[in-house]
Amino acid sequence: MQPSPYTPGEVAREVPGRGEQLAQVDERLAYLVDLQRLVGRIRVDLGSRGLGKTSLLREVQRRAQARGAVTVWVTAGERLGLVAAIAEEIHRTTQDWRSGARGRLRELVEHLKLTVGVPGVATVQASLGHEQQPQAARGVREFEDVVRETVAAAHRQGHRGLVLFIDEIQASDPDGLRTLAYAWQHLQSEGADLPAAVFAAGLPGAPEAIAAVVTFSERFAYRPLAPLTDAAAELALVTPARVAGVEWERPAVAAAVRLAQGYPYSVQLIGDATWSAAGFPDAGARLTLAQVRQGEQAMRADLEALFRARWERSTPREQDVMHAMAGLGDGPVRRAEVARVMGLSTSELSVARARLIDKGLVDVAGHGQLAFTIPGFAEYVRTRTDPARPPASG
Repeated sequence: MQPSPYTPGEVAREVPGRGEQLAQVDERLAYLVDLQRLVGRIRVDLGSRGLGKTSLLREVQRRAQARGAVTVWVTAGERLGLVAAIAEEIHRTTQDWRSGARGRLRELVEHLKLTVGVPGVATVQASLGHEQQPQAARGVREFEDVVRETVAAAHRQGHRGLVLFIDEIQASDPDGLRTLAYAWQHLQSEGADLPAAVFAAGLPGAPEAIAAVVTFSERFAYRPLAPLTDAAAELALVTPARVAGVEWERPAVAAAVRLAQGYPYSVQLIGDATWSAAGFPDAGARLTLAQVRQGEQAMRADLEALFRARWERSTPREQDVMHAMAGLGDGPVRRAEVARVMGLSTSELSVARARLIDKGLVDVAGHGQLAFTIPGFAEYVRTRTDPARPPASG
């Protein structure tokens, strides 16, 4: 009896199907570590929830550490604010270093935290249709000083550079985003020989959220994550089982791949459910089609719970938009057609559309097109249609 090697809802131990992204990251890490240069653009991998953004970011962190870089991880949206959270994590990461290696770092970190304070707004909200007045970024030079001194202390400690990781970047406070962006812009022209980088992950609406508060958001390199190919999904199923000495029969893995539809969370769900249906097999066992069929019931129950939670967190107007989309089919639908079904103009649809994208329920699927981010969600929405409820207004 062996525990399941699959990790639904957790950070995956492997990220199959992300070879292109990892190759790009490896090139940037080599630039940082081998040439001791600043990675000037902040990379942001974008995708809806369940596509493996955090797992990919953790793999990048492991690779940076393997190359000798110091890594600092924060999840945006904390009460402290983005920059203060980074400063706090730098302090935590370096507190066991030799006092000679730390030097002035602790003093600079405390000064930075006092300068930026606690933000009054914890999340970025893009104001659609309204021009935003540029605001001054607080603590830019102080943040630069902390980055420079962290790199210097890291070198004294025997490390090769500094890599900052920001998960859920779309939840960053506006002040924190401005400070980060302006500091990195300055470092591009003043600190090109500083071995430091920022890698981030966020929902598809992150570029709009960042552009709402940073006028030069072209300094961010946005890289959308696509669903897994069939080959990558198969690899994600077969490899963990093989490590445990268990094989998938060919019809079983083919059926599991079809059920998952390229969605990494569903891959982990069907793998975990099949493993359970097989009785947590020992080495030498084989996973069968019958076990996949049995596991499918548990997988669908888990997806139903996920769908229900996301549906119930949506406003009536957002639900109306999703009803209209689901009524037009399971795949990408034209935004204009959704508006026509609802009796609205496309501009009247824009606020609800933006909110659904921010929540990771809907994504842009090409020019003028929208699609649900989770396979099977359109079918679920159709079951929730209540013809007695009048369309929401506003």
